Amino acid sequence: MMIKRRMRSFAAWLVLCLLILWAGAVSVGAEDGEEHGTMPEEYGSFIDSLPDTVSDILPDGAESSDSDAVSDAAQRVSNPEYLLSVLGELLEESVGRLLPTLSLLCGTVILAAVMYLLGGCFAAGTNKTVELCVRLSTYCVIAEVSVASLLHIEAYFQALLSAVASFLPLSGVLYAMGGNLTAAASASASLSVILAVCEFFCAKTVIPVFCVCLSLSMLSAFDGAGALVGQNLSGRIRKWYTTSLGFVMMLLTTALGAQSIITAKADGIAMRGVKLAVSGFVPISGGTVSSTLGTMAASVELIRGSVGVIGMISLLLMLLPVLLELAVMRGILSLAAFVAGMLGCGSEQRLLGELEGLYGYLEGVAVLAAAVFLIAMGIFATTASAVG
Repeated sequence: MMIKRRMRSFAAWLVLCLLILWAGAVSVGAEDGEEHGTMPEEYGSFIDSLPDTVSDILPDGAESSDSDAVSDAAQRVSNPEYLLSVLGELLEESVGRLLPTLSLLCGTVILAAVMYLLGGCFAAGTNKTVELCVRLSTYCVIAEVSVASLLHIEAYFQALLSAVASFLPLSGVLYAMGGNLTAAASASASLSVILAVCEFFCAKTVIPVFCVCLSLSMLSAFDGAGALVGQNLSGRIRKWYTTSLGFVMMLLTTALGAQSIITAKADGIAMRGVKLAVSGFVPISGGTVSSTLGTMAASVELIRGSVGVIGMISLLLMLLPVLLELAVMRGILSLAAFVAGMLGCGSEQRLLGELEGLYGYLEGVAVLAAAVFLIAMGIFATTASAVG
């Protein structure tokens, strides 16, 4: 019995000594971090993973290895005036780039109306042949426009997933710097699951679903029951897909938020126990270590907040060009459908209207994919350091 007590006492003192040594190492690391103020190497990898279009828009200092420069850049990039100016530039660029598309669609509709008028002068069989040729030509033009947009969407998803994948090790390092060891493990695991789900939904299924819906929408250009069936099936597939994606994303973000809150509280309680043990058993230097840990916590939270802001703005800058392009395309398709209706091209009007709905589906998926990662980075940036 006496031997067991002595062994327990020895184990307790050994654990206490290890805690004191750990706290001293943390205090030294905090002093070095305050002196040099350098960002982790993983931050450079995250910045390098961003597209050139985003890196060029970010203000000076965002790519720096100095924590003060990154904090200043985060303050500038979160300024509403900066965001509005970027939005204006991107909108102007999107409108200027897509104006030829409007001319192409309106020209195709006008040409179709002329061909329909000329076809009415021929025999019934010839008239049907002319209508078929006109509709096939319209399909080719719409397919060309759709392929260009799909390529931009695919590049957006690849850039988004690449940036988030490079953010995973950075978040783990910054969580660990603040003593949130459990939060680092759980958040990295949850974000990896979200990344895998988004890769499946966004990178592998968005474009096939769009192509299926576009093929069904082609039926709307024909008269009869086929047009109604194509419209109903296309609309239901889009609705089911976006609803299921939104539901899955809601579950994943809820789980991530709940785990982050619980693990952050658990890490905070554990670290407070360490600080209390150090302060109680080592009255003089223990208080110094405790205050040093508080200073370190404030520094880590500042770095984490700056990185979180830079990350969220970077994702937003990835989303905005795609979102504006899709919105402008929807306006162009709506205008082209209006012109088709004025010229009496009912089949082209229905087809352009269906395509406008498909672009709305792409908008919803792009926003959902970005929103879940924006929420994840917001949770990361606002999580308190356990050593505080």
